Amino acid sequence: MASSKKYLDESEQRYNRLLRFLTDYIYTVKIENNKVVDTYHGPGCVTVTGYTSEDYLADPDLWYRMVHEEDKAAVLEQANKSLAGTETKPLEHRIIHRNGTLRYVRNSIVLSKDHKGKILYYDGLINDITERKKAEQLAAVKQLQLIQADKMVALGTMVTGIAHEISNPNNFILLNARFLQKVWDDLRPVLKEFIEQHEDFVIAGFPVGKTEEKIPQSLNGLVEGVLRIQKITKSLTNFARSDAGEFDHAININNVLENAILLTGNIIKNSTNNFFVNYNKELPHGKGNSQQLEQVIINLINNACQSLENKNQKISIDLGLRDDGKSIYVRVADGGAGIEKENLKYIFDPFFTTKRNTGGTGLGLYVSYNIVKSHGGELIISSEKGKGTVCEMILPIS
Repeated sequence: MASSKKYLDESEQRYNRLLRFLTDYIYTVKIENNKVVDTYHGPGCVTVTGYTSEDYLADPDLWYRMVHEEDKAAVLEQANKSLAGTETKPLEHRIIHRNGTLRYVRNSIVLSKDHKGKILYYDGLINDITERKKAEQLAAVKQLQLIQADKMVALGTMVTGIAHEISNPNNFILLNARFLQKVWDDLRPVLKEFIEQHEDFVIAGFPVGKTEEKIPQSLNGLVEGVLRIQKITKSLTNFARSDAGEFDHAININNVLENAILLTGNIIKNSTNNFFVNYNKELPHGKGNSQQLEQVIINLINNACQSLENKNQKISIDLGLRDDGKSIYVRVADGGAGIEKENLKYIFDPFFTTKRNTGGTGLGLYVSYNIVKSHGGELIISSEKGKGTVCEMILPIS
């Protein structure tokens, strides 16, 4: 009899030791007259939640308070249905660990009833599925990146074709504009002599005397516009071309910034009347992939533009050499809405976005952060709600 009791005691001790190291745990809710009268959380709860069985005993509402705010309604619904004796499906939701980290759990409930079908208690099994969720999110990110890459390949092919189609008529306009400039240069002395011998008359609504100023301005503007179209189509073609992913090229950060601003010119124009850029032609070259860095700057400019609440708010971009003399920086500052303090720590997480309602995917800064990291640099963002945001990309000098 004594040896049997000793064996049972040792078995219970082994069972309790195993429970302490489980990444899952069991809890029991006892019910009388459709009301909770007692709750027990197994010792494994401390591994999953950071709280001990004693913590739950001392604070009966702890199980609910630790649930992520967005998941509380679903958790409460599952608990109420179980309390009423209704079978429920396992529920996956988020909790806040005692140390402040976010955890994902799966809550499966088994009901126990008497012979009349009255609920007596229910047991719940909490599985920690955090690693699985992270793996699923990572897989989703990779899938989105593959989709985006496929779209970019298609877009690159299309952009290259469109740029080619634009270039032909654009070159024709440029040739004719320059021809007209030469014609005007030859006509000016003849027209001047004609005006001196005859009374003034009107050409295209202007007194002929004023055409000497107006026509050269118009022709110069035409040539400048055509050259700008050439530059834009060239930048689009370069940006859309296949990226070999190489990081060993010398980078002129002024050129990278200039191309990024050229491609975002329309959104800048529609977002602010106060856009300032301070180039620094004396900066040493960096090393890396100019196409990828251009993508980062485009993303930072787009974010800055989208944060502005009116066109009087400004955006400024500065280039410079850091005090350590070993790295350069690109600083994009805006006077827009800013970012909530509690959101700052999540901005580089995949799928996190404050622009979900306007089509944000939460991948822009995540991708930008990884591009800068792959260049051996840093992407630092500081912001305050209502006071704007400063994004600083730091790159080592080659």
